[in-house]
Amino acid sequence: MAAQSSASGDTPLSPEELQEARARFESEFAEEHEVRLQKVRRRERRTDGKRTAREEEARNAALNALKAEVQAEFHKKNGYKLYTDSTGRQHWLPPEEYDQRMARRKRRRHRVLEPVVGDRTRELVFMVGLVILAVVLGFALAR
Repeated sequence: MAAQSSASGDTPLSPEELQEARARFESEFAEEHEVRLQKVRRRERRTDGKRTAREEEARNAALNALKAEVQAEFHKKNGYKLYTDSTGRQHWLPPEEYDQRMARRKRRRHRVLEPVVGDRTRELVFMVGLVILAVVLGFALAR
């Protein structure tokens, strides 16, 4: 109704100005409409991407579970043994390699114990020396 009353001539705009304004407003609304549609499409793509990421995560979890199962069967079938290295990491090793590492570990233990005893003796001598030095300084300060 307002458009009819404005077209009837009771507005301060000329018919050409009315047409230009109408065309400008329509183009602005069309641009706004396109922007809104693009936002909706972007949101849809993001949610599709999230679903895809979730599906990919579930797929990877299933593959990892299958890999672990096949690995356990393989290790069991081939007699692998669980070995924990010096850093605490665990490795599945074939029996031959496991035996070699354990033998090397046993040889290394004997070598490591000898210097530790020497270090303790050296430490004990150092402590006794400090005590003697403290007693001497105590007597010197007491005079």
